[in-house]
Amino acid sequence: MSSQPPAPGGPSYPHPPPPGFRRTLWRWSVIFESTFALSMMQPWEKALIWSTLIIITTLFWLSVFTYYPGHIAYLSRRFAYYVFDDENADLKGIFREWFRDQVRRGLDNVRGLFGMAAGGRVEL
Repeated sequence: MSSQPPAPGGPSYPHPPPPGFRRTLWRWSVIFESTFALSMMQPWEKALIWSTLIIITTLFWLSVFTYYPGHIAYLSRRFAYYVFDDENADLKGIFREWFRDQVRRGLDNVRGLFGMAAGGRVEL
């Protein structure tokens, strides 16, 4: 079994860029390439994979920012209809009141735990 001598001038792999944003991008690129075995592909195959990933990611975020707010509004109206029998119920006010009650109840429990409910004195 013959082994090739090392390349003159040191290793043949590229050195990482200096610390900063470029190194972070380089690190993410190396992690992505090694995870999905892109390092064994030809450059045009890498470009195809990267462009497909970028297109799919862009379409996903575009759909999230375009359709998600309207879908949340639709779901909140449906929730109000089924729970309160009124599509136009003030869900913000109802949940705000419920949240305040829960916080108030929790604070009362904490005060009772430390003995502050009965006159503010803590007995040892």
